[in-house]
Amino acid sequence: MIIAVCSLSGAPGVTTLATALAAIWPAGPLTVPVLVEADVSGGDLAVWHRIEGRPGLVSLVASVRSAADLIQVRQNGVRRALLGHTAELPGGLRVLTAPATPHEATPVVDVLAHRRAVLDGGVTVLDLGRVMPGTAGARLLAHADAAVVTVDGDDPAQLHRVARCRDILDALTEKGAVVGLAVRGNRFTSIEIETTTGHRVWAHLPHDPTGAGYLRGERTGPRGPRERFAAWSHTRRDPDAVTWMPLLAAAQQLADRIDDLCADTTAARTAALIEAGAA
Repeated sequence: MIIAVCSLSGAPGVTTLATALAAIWPAGPLTVPVLVEADVSGGDLAVWHRIEGRPGLVSLVASVRSAADLIQVRQNGVRRALLGHTAELPGGLRVLTAPATPHEATPVVDVLAHRRAVLDGGVTVLDLGRVMPGTAGARLLAHADAAVVTVDGDDPAQLHRVARCRDILDALTEKGAVVGLAVRGNRFTSIEIETTTGHRVWAHLPHDPTGAGYLRGERTGPRGPRERFAAWSHTRRDPDAVTWMPLLAAAQQLADRIDDLCADTTAARTAALIEAGAA
């Protein structure tokens, strides 16, 4: 499953939300979520987590530049090849980092868009940043199973822009993807936003400096009595819990929703194929 996180104007929390989704997605022996920075304006993760110089998007695309390379990767196992170019962050999140500058990131994201098959085989969260028509990010978005569009809900201009792009987002749903909004700010209600944009609000993202700092690799702890109590309450049940942080709790709810929606979509496709075969 490929989950694309993007914005249509600016980048209101795209990388933070993509990181949260990948970090909170349950990992298992057969499911290793991978966060892929595919923002043509450049990546932040390597700097945030001090892992510059590690394998990443550059080394991955170098390994699949030709069609013959991609065939070889498929024969050896696509997911294994992808994981071989990731770095592991504290907590176990596997990330594929992009170069920090646009002139370095743009060509490698472009190759990735033409070799999209290397993202298959598991749960992949794409950080696309701001998506512009005709770009590699737009091509990757077109292949996503789920698209989360982040919006500054306090800015009417951003809501208007999403509304004007409704045809583009509807084209994704026509291809079988599920599409929803993740909104920062509380100026407008979910109903007002959905009426304006024509798309469902999947999540409201809280203002959570502690959670955002945690995802950036900063050494942050609970701030104030409320956070300390929440952390104590959660860790009593699960010592490794991070969902006492509101941002991570919102990401978990969003992940559950996406997983359910994609499962429903897959079931509907399977039923349609069976029905067509019976006919």
